[in-house]
Amino acid sequence: MPSHRSRYDTAQSMGAALLPQQRSNAGILSRAGWSGRFAAQLAAAFLAYYIAGKLGQATTNIRSSNLGPVWPAFGIALAAFLAYGPRIWPAITASAFAVAFSSPVPALAAAGQAVGASVAAFAGATLLRRIPHFDPSLSKLRDAIGLIVIGAFGSATISASIGVWSLFVTHVQAYSGLPSAWLIYWLGDSTGVLLVTPLVFSFPTLFEIRSRARAAEAAALLTLLAIACFMIFGDMPFFSVRLHVLAFAVLPLVMWAAINFGIAGASLSVFIIATIATLTTALGLGPFAAHSPFTNAVLLDVLFAILALTGLTMAAVITERSRAESERAQLVREQSALQARLQLATIVESSDDAIYSKDLEGNLLNWNRAAERIFGYTSSEVVGRPNSILFPTELVDEEEALFDRLKAGERVERHDTVRVTKGGVRIDISLTMSPLTDAAGTLIGASMIARDTSDHRRVQHALSSVNQKLIHAQEEERARIARELHDDIGQRLALLAGNIADSAVLSGSPGASNRAATLHRVVSEIASDVQSLSHQLHPAKLEFLGLTSAVRGFCDDLAQQKNVIVDFVTARPDTRLREDLSLCFFRVVQEALHNAVKHSRATRFEVELWESKGDLHLQVSDCGQGFDVTEAKTSHGLGLVSMEERLKLVHGNLFVDSAPGRGTRIHARAPLILS
Repeated sequence: MPSHRSRYDTAQSMGAALLPQQRSNAGILSRAGWSGRFAAQLAAAFLAYYIAGKLGQATTNIRSSNLGPVWPAFGIALAAFLAYGPRIWPAITASAFAVAFSSPVPALAAAGQAVGASVAAFAGATLLRRIPHFDPSLSKLRDAIGLIVIGAFGSATISASIGVWSLFVTHVQAYSGLPSAWLIYWLGDSTGVLLVTPLVFSFPTLFEIRSRARAAEAAALLTLLAIACFMIFGDMPFFSVRLHVLAFAVLPLVMWAAINFGIAGASLSVFIIATIATLTTALGLGPFAAHSPFTNAVLLDVLFAILALTGLTMAAVITERSRAESERAQLVREQSALQARLQLATIVESSDDAIYSKDLEGNLLNWNRAAERIFGYTSSEVVGRPNSILFPTELVDEEEALFDRLKAGERVERHDTVRVTKGGVRIDISLTMSPLTDAAGTLIGASMIARDTSDHRRVQHALSSVNQKLIHAQEEERARIARELHDDIGQRLALLAGNIADSAVLSGSPGASNRAATLHRVVSEIASDVQSLSHQLHPAKLEFLGLTSAVRGFCDDLAQQKNVIVDFVTARPDTRLREDLSLCFFRVVQEALHNAVKHSRATRFEVELWESKGDLHLQVSDCGQGFDVTEAKTSHGLGLVSMEERLKLVHGNLFVDSAPGRGTRIHARAPLILS
């Protein structure tokens, strides 16, 4: 009993770590469970054989002694050995003896028939199991032919020989002699296998029909089959024409069942035909009731055998072809998927980016050539090893934090990640992490795409350095021009205005005095404008009074010049700040307000200046027409870029919130003290 032995071995290995008493209890429970299942199997096999045997004995009119044309019990016996193995023999032998002994035969003959049924069914099941991958549901033509040749005709030869011999030695006469008895015995057991055994294994598949159309078709088929059988085999009293010659007219219905419902449909249809034909013949009706019992039995068995052979083989061929087509389609899909994977693998290997993956425990699963080039580790050095072996602890912790976000369903992108190569070189990495799932969609890891951005970062630093130098040069040039305007041109204009006033006084002429007054006014306005321009280029208030006063003065001047309202709100004291920080924020205010007045079409603007948590904050906002931030940064204008570059000089950031139709908010932030 192999299954008993395997369960015993499993329980023995699992119990190695248990206490002796626990192992004993586990063994008792295991043996009790196995014994319960085995007892249920014995009882099921005994009852099934007994019921089938009693049904076979019910047609006494066409039986002789203990023999009849169809013996469904032998089909049950073969199915039991195929399902439960050789250990089921006690149930089959006992049930076969009980059925045979209940008929008018001696106990020795009943015992011989029981032994013959058990030995034949055991031999048939053993030989069928030798067919590679034999399936009792007959999903292949090879399995159907095996059941027909070995399970039906072959094993029935054994049961018929032993059974007839046991009847002969006990002087039981059946039909017209020993050859006739053997033929009926053999045909009865053979048709029993053909009718019952496939139905036992395939009948549950009929309950898998979910489509209403298929269920309706099955019901229509069975209804037509029953009507046809009663018309042909039942000699219906309301139907005067006898259709005895149309006994094989039910074959198209069997073929219909085989084509559309497979082995289960074919087996069930032939079983229904056999049941109705046998019962009506036993009642003296139909085309097989007009001859001797022997002839009637042979004709019935031949009809059932032909119908069963046709239905089973056709259903097996169709099932095998359908499975072959399905397997071919699956193979095509697998080949397509394999080709896609190969193409993907080629793309991965030829990529300039490092592509690798990890499982949920952080162990590396694969590593492409670009990863070898960027990080310096070969595939054999990293695959199967944890991430902590490759990178410093703090960097692993950083990536694990990203990995936790990925587990939560996020797709993670990082553009400022630092990694260390095998040679100890720190490189900048742009990292993208995506979920890695199995066929069921369960998260099993993460795939990473890492791009070495060190060269790009160096170019950015170089450009930023150039921009910073340009800004410094611009501020120096502005200061120089402001000094020239204020100290030279401004003073010379003031001197010219004074000389014009003196000339008007000395001339004494009213006309000359008016012209001189006009010239004096014009020159004074030019001098005032020059002074204002010099303050914008290099505000003196910023240098002597501080950022708050300088921003307030600029807002007032701009409001007066452009005829707009500029609200300046601040709560910080006018304390002195670093010169670079004050100049940066003043330029941001200038640039932001000039752009707002020029482009927003608003008439009211708000400027806020405050300190928070060691940072200086500046916000310029309006309720104007707004703009597309991305488009503005990529256009030819330098306003936003200039502000961003200025803030980078003081380690600050610029945040722009705007959209067409909803105004603009520009927020600058920078640390008050550089660390």
